[in-house]
Amino acid sequence: MIKKVFFISALAILTSCGVKMVREFFVLAYLPEPESLNRFNLSHLPIDARVEVQNFEMNRIYDRNQIVIRESLHKLSFDERSHWALRPNRALPELVMYHINSAGLFKECKTDFLLTRPDYYISGIINNIEIYSGESAVLAHLNVVLELRDRDRNIVVSHKINEKKDIKRHDITIFVKTVGELMRDGTHEFMIKIVNHFTSSK
Repeated sequence: MIKKVFFISALAILTSCGVKMVREFFVLAYLPEPESLNRFNLSHLPIDARVEVQNFEMNRIYDRNQIVIRESLHKLSFDERSHWALRPNRALPELVMYHINSAGLFKECKTDFLLTRPDYYISGIINNIEIYSGESAVLAHLNVVLELRDRDRNIVVSHKINEKKDIKRHDITIFVKTVGELMRDGTHEFMIKIVNHFTSSK
């Protein structure tokens, strides 16, 4: 009898060890729309400045590999299966840099200057990046603050992206794609503010 119980227990352990959760990795990405880039075909561009795009600050709740699922104001969970391939605080700065360079906004824009000091810095704060899965709706929520700062770290231009978009169903692929679109549109508005600032200051 003891041997039989031991055999069943051992079998249960081996079976549970053999079941592995398959992780999926998602990439935040978007391509700027050609029509929106035409907005920056201006004679006074590129702006004669070097800009460093820094890694963004991130709310500690979202500073993890797992994608965050919010069910209510007070309840959230971390999706053990769905992970970011690159955390948003590093992925979003890369997208902003690519967008700016695609528009030819500045003379030089990159994530680090080793030999020279940049004229400006672009920083960001990620307050929320989550899939809201409630009883009545499933939403992609992005809340990010973008800032252009001068050499003394004074804020020159600031823009807040705080959007929720209905994605109809709980689908992580659609969620990630939608977040990319929200970031694309918000970055475009941030860039327009930058151009307006430098135009009005002349």
